[in-house]
Amino acid sequence: MILSIDLPPSPYAGHSQYLKVRDRASYEFALVSVAAALEFSGGSIRSARIVLGGVAHKPWRATTAEQVLAGKVPATALFEAAGEEAVAGAKPYRQNAFKVNLARRAVARALAEAGGVA
Repeated sequence: MILSIDLPPSPYAGHSQYLKVRDRASYEFALVSVAAALEFSGGSIRSARIVLGGVAHKPWRATTAEQVLAGKVPATALFEAAGEEAVAGAKPYRQNAFKVNLARRAVARALAEAGGVA
């Protein structure tokens, strides 16, 4: 029987956000979802984690967008640039092309909320 599990403290715990964008509140599945977490060192972003849902057959980690943020001071323009990078090279189909813009904006918003800029 497991009585407890000790986990080390996460450097991302204080600055994380999950955003679920749905067509209507009654739908449970997300058109796009974003999990964003930031680790700070002083006033700048030390590292970031960004994962997109609803855009591929499995959750999609946006590692190049994470790299855009490293070492920079949180700002709306920076988070928008990370959103652009997160969808760079996306190859949508005709029926889901709207998700590219939706994902780009959702990444920027989740990061702004995680970073306290929203």
